[in-house]
Parts: sequence; structure tokens; C-alpha cells
Amino acid sequence: MTRRDVEFDAEGVTLRGWFYEAEGSGAPGAAVVMAHGFSAVKEMYLDSFAEVFAAAGLHVLVFDNRGFGASDGEPRQEIDPWAQVRDYRHAITYASTVPGVDRQRIGIWGSSYSGGHVLVVAAIDRRVQAVVSQVPLVSGHDNLRALVRADFHRRVPRAVRRRPPRPLSRRAAGHGTRGR
Repeated sequence: MTRRDVEFDAEGVTLRGWFYEAEGSGAPGAAVVMAHGFSAVKEMYLDSFAEVFAAAGLHVLVFDNRGFGASDGEPRQEIDPWAQVRDYRHAITYASTVPGVDRQRIGIWGSSYSGGHVLVVAAIDRRVQAVVSQVPLVSGHDNLRALVRADFHRRVPRAVRRRPPRPLSRRAAGHGTRGR
């Protein structure tokens, strides 16, 4: 199995990752683009998935989001879901330029937080031909409710529990404030 280090531009930020060539492929073949979406990096088991996909005949691009792992970007460890969605789109662009990749057959894969990202990317990027969303985080509010202890609900007055959530600030809603 051949794996090589790669890097590509994402709005002036260098993203870095690995490209796995599909085993036994002579003609241009399908590719899968993968990343973690919260604070994890490519070394945290994405290589295991990529090796299986490559052995099954798929090219695989695994990358670190901006500000994480080997990729550039400041501030470090800032989780910006919209920037991470854009990073997926830049990775798709890069994958489509790699010799041997059939640019008409690119899929995306995400798990947990990035499982939510790939759903958004697939909805807005027509280049995506397949999507795998493993245990996606799709509703932070519902997930938080599931994690709160049951006795919390009994101790908090019903009126407080049913109060509608406050609107998000511009930054929390993904609009950011930097550079505007």
C-alpha cells in the first residue's frame, strides 16, 4: 500500500495529509476524502480506515483541518465548523487534481462531528457522489439533553426546562467576527 504526504491550499492556509493510492487500480478510480471534525487529527485511527478503503480499490485523501495536527492555521485548536466544511471542499478540489483519481467519482467520509460536516458538504457541493456519515453529530442541543443526568430534569422547574433557547451570537452561529 502506497501512502504519501500531501499538502494543498485552503484560502491561503496549507492543509496537510496523506494520500493512499488504491491497490490494484490501473484506470482512474474513485476516491474518498476523510477528516476528523472536532479536535482529533489524522493519526487518530483515520489511517486504519484509509488502509481498508485503499485495499478495497479506492484512493483516499486523509487530512487535518486548519489549526490542527500537521496543517497550518491560527489560532491553533479553534473548532470552527464552517471553516472545517470549507476545508472538506478544498480537499475535494485537491483530490480531483491527483493523477489516477476519477474526478467524477469522489465521496466523503466523516465520523462524529465530521459526520455532520459531510452531510452539509454533500448538500452544497455537487462534486460529491457518495457520503458516509458515521455516528454524526447533527444536533448539539439534543445531544446535550441526552447527556444531562435524568435527575437534573426532576430538580429543575418545568418552566425553565421548557424555556426556548436564546438565539446564537453571530460567532456561535458560524458567522465569525475576524476579518470583517
